[in-house]
Amino acid sequence: MVCTRLIIEDRRIKKPYLGGWRHKITRSEYLNAESQTGPRKMPSKTKCSKMTQYIAVTDVETQTPCHHPTQMWRPDCFISSELDKYMTSKPYETYEEMMQRLNHDGNARIIQRNWRIYLLLKNIKEYARQYRELVENCRLYEEEKVMMYKTRHRQEILRRTNPKTRLDFDMLYDLVEQWRQDRIDCVNQRFFKAARCAEGYLILEKTVNMMNVIDTKRISMRARYRNRKRVKFLTVNCKPVRWIGYKEKQTEMITMRNQKARELKMIYDSLTNYEVTRGERMEILTILRKSLELHNCVPAFHLFRLVEQELDYLARELSKDIPMDYFRERIVFGYLHFVRSSHSCCCVNDDREFCKNVDDEKLREPIETRTRMCKSCSKLLPYQNFTVHGRMTRLSTCIACTWLRERNIAHVNYNPYVFLLNCVRTDERTKESPSAIAFMMQKHDMYHLVNNIWHGRSVISENGDLFLLKVVRYDVDKEWSPWNCIVLTSEEAEIHCTIRDLATIYSKPLIEKILLSHQLAKNQFKHLMNFESQFRETFHKIEDKPSYKSTIKVDDYNFF
Repeated sequence: MVCTRLIIEDRRIKKPYLGGWRHKITRSEYLNAESQTGPRKMPSKTKCSKMTQYIAVTDVETQTPCHHPTQMWRPDCFISSELDKYMTSKPYETYEEMMQRLNHDGNARIIQRNWRIYLLLKNIKEYARQYRELVENCRLYEEEKVMMYKTRHRQEILRRTNPKTRLDFDMLYDLVEQWRQDRIDCVNQRFFKAARCAEGYLILEKTVNMMNVIDTKRISMRARYRNRKRVKFLTVNCKPVRWIGYKEKQTEMITMRNQKARELKMIYDSLTNYEVTRGERMEILTILRKSLELHNCVPAFHLFRLVEQELDYLARELSKDIPMDYFRERIVFGYLHFVRSSHSCCCVNDDREFCKNVDDEKLREPIETRTRMCKSCSKLLPYQNFTVHGRMTRLSTCIACTWLRERNIAHVNYNPYVFLLNCVRTDERTKESPSAIAFMMQKHDMYHLVNNIWHGRSVISENGDLFLLKVVRYDVDKEWSPWNCIVLTSEEAEIHCTIRDLATIYSKPLIEKILLSHQLAKNQFKHLMNFESQFRETFHKIEDKPSYKSTIKVDDYNFF
């Protein structure tokens, strides 16, 4: 008999303890239902299952404390305290009723409406402030413009009453010519032939008198300019030596030459001051005579003799009966001649080596090295003394000869055209334009451009007042040039500079007229196109800084 032993494996899944319940009396344990079942079957592909979410509820026995004001033998009987809070159930309220009671949408609309009103009031106040500022700026701008015109007219009146330059005298000659022409037109309209001859004689006489007055002022200004030019060698040497040093700082140095020149300039100012008393004049001449006693050169002897003569006249009080102006001018000329030659005077120093190097003691103004001879007056003059304009090919006539030649014809008042040219240069410098055409043009070119090409009036309004005209760019994005400009009034120029598409504003005939003027200007000023390429981007590199230039040492030359 064969005995077999059957071994059975327990391959049940050992499930973890997931919690359960225990009976207090029987001590029986009850596990979760999930732990009592078999393993979860995997869903087939035809089924769709997902984990469900549930709420786990746990019942726990607790004993909450209850504070009784008194101890009673009955648990359901107690006396409440004043701190107890009684709560009663309210009627059931749906979500719609709750939202209607809370009224969130209505409150949001109120907030949005008030916020919009606040922003509107804030913007109104800000725009009102900006409008007031704009109105104030416009008022100040108009006042400034009126003040600028008044100042310009006032300056012109002052220049007419006290002319100093050739432009001022040209202005006076132009006024006389306008007055003469107006009087002749008025006489031709009012009188017959005999009366016209009589009135013409009176007009001619008054014209000659006015011309004589202008020439008298011009001669006095020329004499004053010559006096300044004679003493220029002293004035130049009185200025200290300046240069740009470390960290772009301006440095000045007063040398012995400057101190000597200032002392001599003080003596010259004392000699030219004729509005002093007789005693003060004698004191000045006595000091000068004592300083001349140390010298034994010819200029010193000549000046010493003149000073002695004037001292004798003043001591005998002859200056009241005899005019001393001419004699005093001779003393001034003698003093300047002595100052010019005193650098090589060895009579005050016994050192033989003193006169070997006299260049360090010279008081001379810098002499222009780039000169050219004028074909009219045959004088050797620097380049800046020649008349230049944009349509010339060479320097031939100096400014003085050109001005004398223009006296035979009607004088032209170039002052408004100089103002227009300066405005153009200022605008181009502000916009940092690399073009040099505006700086190469002169007053004659601007006169020809405004009068002969643009006919002296605005293209749009036909306004011919030169005080109101401006020459601005036609195409704002391109550089200014005679073939890219337009003549407008100040108000029209401001509006023109804000236009981007000119074809939408200007009519086609007007644009064709402007382009025709541009082509004519391009033909007239074609020489500027060749020179402009050489000087392009040069004027903006010029800095307004003083630079040291040593005095050019040359041999002595005759002054008189």
